[in-house]
Amino acid sequence: MQEILSFLEKQNKYHTPDELKKCLDILSIKFPPEKVILVTGTNGKGSTCATLQTLLIAAGKNVGFFSSPHMIKINERIKYNGIDISDIDFSRIFEIIHAKLVDFHLSFFEYLTLIAAYYFYFEKQIDFAIFEIGLGGTFDATNAIDHDISVITRLGIEHENILGKNLRSIAENKFGIIRKNNVVFHTEFPKETSDIYLKCLVEKKAQFFKAPKLSYFICKNKYPEYFVNINGQDYKLSLIGKRAVENTSLAVEIFKYLVLDYEKYLTTLKNVNWPCRMERIRYKNRDIFLSGDHNPQGIQSLMEILQNFKFKNIYFVIGICSDKNSDKMISMLRSIKNSHIYLTETPVKTLDIEEYSKFVKSSVEFSSKHPIVALNNAVEKATDKDLVVVTGSLYLTGFIKKHCCEVNY
Repeated sequence: MQEILSFLEKQNKYHTPDELKKCLDILSIKFPPEKVILVTGTNGKGSTCATLQTLLIAAGKNVGFFSSPHMIKINERIKYNGIDISDIDFSRIFEIIHAKLVDFHLSFFEYLTLIAAYYFYFEKQIDFAIFEIGLGGTFDATNAIDHDISVITRLGIEHENILGKNLRSIAENKFGIIRKNNVVFHTEFPKETSDIYLKCLVEKKAQFFKAPKLSYFICKNKYPEYFVNINGQDYKLSLIGKRAVENTSLAVEIFKYLVLDYEKYLTTLKNVNWPCRMERIRYKNRDIFLSGDHNPQGIQSLMEILQNFKFKNIYFVIGICSDKNSDKMISMLRSIKNSHIYLTETPVKTLDIEEYSKFVKSSVEFSSKHPIVALNNAVEKATDKDLVVVTGSLYLTGFIKKHCCEVNY
């Protein structure tokens, strides 16, 4: 398995979805489009997918789920009924695909997409396959897979070097997943995208279903608990925050379309497991929170959540990838009363400590290239009345989670 991972990490040639369709044809993979759900957006993709997966499994459906990135082990990206693909299956399917498609020189993500597709199509009896877009929409490898249902979560500025520097160009790329006669579920679109929406409505004859705004309330115990109201009934959520409520509403709207007696299964919303989204774990006999918010919109969501926590001081252990707006993200966190920034680097795509702006460097209390050093210093400084939150990157939160699990074990 390690030899395969080492090979995959070196692959960086990218192909268009049309070229990937040729690969699917060679592998004889042809999903019935009504079984495939493709999900794009800026924030909330993973949470929406994980919630939908939980609901569908509760309703007795067999569900494949492909997501990214992974927190600890690559197998997490490919699940069947909530269970990660095994090392044996992953390795075996890779060898089959590599042998048939060696001349294509597929990228890391393309290999993973095809491994997931092969696994779901040939080896599992799926009722639904959920594919989370890796980046953008139009040119993503997952967009090679025929699908009747497209999902667009909240849109925001991200990956400007690839998707464009304004909401409209980013939205245009993400709307590229919509096929003719698709059913499209979405949150509220920014005003800048209205013409793109109308074009899809007219030219692609797509049906659009906007997720409703659910009412919710918060129980403020030691840590806040969120409850949503659906059709007059209150349901506890395992995920927290205003955006979690929004993503839950979107997932329920899709679920309602797919399962007639959907209300019977809504109690399982309290069982949704999506790691490193304000996830609480134990480390050195204290709670720390892992929140992989990796852009300003995500940081805004984190700030809204933290308003419902009680703390004296808050220590942020933060590392940010090189393609993100680090100045804005750090500035937002610094605006929180009694906040302390402990700067570090991410295991992948990092912005090196030396490369941060003068503003950021003047805003931090501690910095180290080593995430565990930064974490340990924050934990040692914090008291029981303080919060320690690891954020800025899912790669960083995954790395910290793996370390903490190993220490606890």
